[in-house]
Formats: sequence, structure tokens, C-alpha cells
Amino acid sequence: MTWMGICWLLYKMNVKARMQYRLNFVLMTMLASVVTVAEFLGLAVVLNAFGSIKGWSVWEIGYLYGVLMTAKYVYRAFGSAINNFEPYLVNGQLDQLLLRPMPLLLAVITSRTRMVGGELLQSLTVLGVCIARLLSEGRVTPWILPQTLFILATGTVIMFSVGLATAAIGFWITRVEDLSVLTDNATTTACQLPLSLFPDWLRTLLLAVIPFGFINYVPAMHIVKGEWGGWTLPLTGAVAALSLAAALWLWRIGVAKYQSTGT
Repeated sequence: MTWMGICWLLYKMNVKARMQYRLNFVLMTMLASVVTVAEFLGLAVVLNAFGSIKGWSVWEIGYLYGVLMTAKYVYRAFGSAINNFEPYLVNGQLDQLLLRPMPLLLAVITSRTRMVGGELLQSLTVLGVCIARLLSEGRVTPWILPQTLFILATGTVIMFSVGLATAAIGFWITRVEDLSVLTDNATTTACQLPLSLFPDWLRTLLLAVIPFGFINYVPAMHIVKGEWGGWTLPLTGAVAALSLAAALWLWRIGVAKYQSTGT
């Protein structure tokens, strides 16, 4: 069996374990989906009252939101352990995973699974409704569909890369929960809106340091707004590839440095 086959088997085992308490699973899924929709509806009410923000309509911002949150939940589905890596370093869980006869990164990823069905369904619903509206208004072409699938894939890679780099920094500083709030939660919240609303220093941070702006804003400037050229898509793919390569490099250095928790 290949490593991917083993990972898939472990993932299915985690899912079955999570669904053992089915009522809790259903209630948590419903609650998470309601929170996701309520978050966007609050934004939509404000936008509807003011019309648009710097030329961005509610449907265009909804597209940004849908792409960002869909990529986030796909990443959280398989990268939950990476996103919450501090306990592995503090409590000695990583030491146990080092004993498994498989690459450490795969062992970490498959050690924990988060069920995101409700959140993913709602983010896809928001994205689908916004795409349908933009198509009906003639503001985009059917090419938006394959292009959106492409940036969902690159967006997931970028989110995973940033999460992995944050986790790798933990090999030096151990406590990375506060750093994760900055590199994940804060940046995700900011990128729900067009980057043109923010000052130059924040745009630079979200494009050059923590490249969440390439998840939705940069490709949307071509796909939805039509203001930037087609070069935005290959550039987005290149940023995703470079981010992943850099994160894996940092992870390998961190693992080589790791000396156990001493427990």
C-alpha cells in the first residue's frame, strides 16, 4: 500500500471515530453551517445598505468570501493538526508520532481530522449563488467556473503552506498559538474584503509576507473585475508552489532541530 493509501485509510478511521456520537456530530455540523452563513449575511446587509464599497458589489465581495472560506475549510478538513500544532510540541504528542514508520508530516496530518461538512456546504452555497448572479448579470463568462476551481486549489495550497510554516516555527519558539492567530485568523478575516480598502502596509503584508491576498483578491481582479490581465492566474499558481516549497523546507529544518519535550 502506498503512503497516500495509508493516509486515506487513517483519514477514514478518524472520520468514523468522529461520527461515533452521531447526534453531537449533526448538531455541531448544523451550528457551524449557521455561523458561516450568518457571518456573510451580516456583511451582505451592510453592503446592501450602502450599495457598493469602492466599486465592489455585494456579489463580487461574496465571491471573494466564498473562495476564501471554501479554501479554508478544505484545508481545515485535512490540515487540522497543522493548524493546531502547539499541543504536539508542548504535550509530547509529536514524540509518539516520531515512532510511526511513516514520514512525520503525514503522521501529523493523519493524526487528527476535523469534520467541516456544514461549513464547506455553506461556503460553497455562498460562492455558487454569487457566481450565478454574476453570470446572470453578464459581468463574467462561463470561464469563471474552471478558473474558480483552479484558485480554490491554489488557495488551499497557500493556506496549508502558511499553516505549515507557522507550525514549523514552533520547533524554535514552541508556543505558536498566538502566532497562528495572526497568520490564520486575522489574515482570513482581512481577506474577506477587497485589499484595496486597506492601507499600503497591510496590502504588502497580505501579498508579500503572508500571501493570503493571492487566494482570492489577486485572481478575482481578473476573473470578476476584469481589470488585471490573465497573468494573475499563473502568478497565483507560482505563489502557491513557492509557498509550499518554502514551508516544506522550513519544516525539514525544524524537524532536524527538534530534540523532544523531555517527557
